[in-house]
Amino acid sequence: MKKILPLIFSLVSLICHAQNFDAGLLFGFTTSQISGDQLTGYNKLGARLGAFVSYPLQKKMNLQVEMQYIQKGSKKPFVKNSPQTYSLTLHYLEIPITLNYKVKEEIYLESGIGTGYLFAFKEEDEYGDIGSHKPNRLAIDFIFGAQYLFNEKTKILLRMGNSIIPFRGGATWGKEVFGKGQYSTVLSLTLQHQMNRQ
Repeated sequence: MKKILPLIFSLVSLICHAQNFDAGLLFGFTTSQISGDQLTGYNKLGARLGAFVSYPLQKKMNLQVEMQYIQKGSKKPFVKNSPQTYSLTLHYLEIPITLNYKVKEEIYLESGIGTGYLFAFKEEDEYGDIGSHKPNRLAIDFIFGAQYLFNEKTKILLRMGNSIIPFRGGATWGKEVFGKGQYSTVLSLTLQHQMNRQ
């Protein structure tokens, strides 16, 4: 994490000098779940922060490339009088590429692909660490979302990302239940601030 943040800030500083690009920072939170783990609900909270570069393709369309740190995973919600706990935290360095289309004066729709590299993960239950089934290092997500232009420099982003390929081929508690693999779904609410616009 300490190595990722300087890389992101350096990228933004370099791009902010380019005249044809918009660039800035984004930060927010995520809530996620895993299909194939016998748990339901977006109970795992996490962080999303990074930098973006946007280039206009047409009057109403732009191409956006991001470099971000994002947390995904799953968590068993608290149940009174039950000792069982479970938590899976996935730490990704991700590069989403989206096409953003302006549908109204302040509203954009976005769609694209995110390619992520898993650099750390932690899986535990009430007995401690159970991270014996390692996830795949590569993750590919389909992205869809909406953007609201709060002011000239700031946007609020609501985004959903869903695994195209399973992030883990088997299951922690038995192949007979999770033979098709595990897929992640993540929702994020993010503030995007442009830094190079006067």
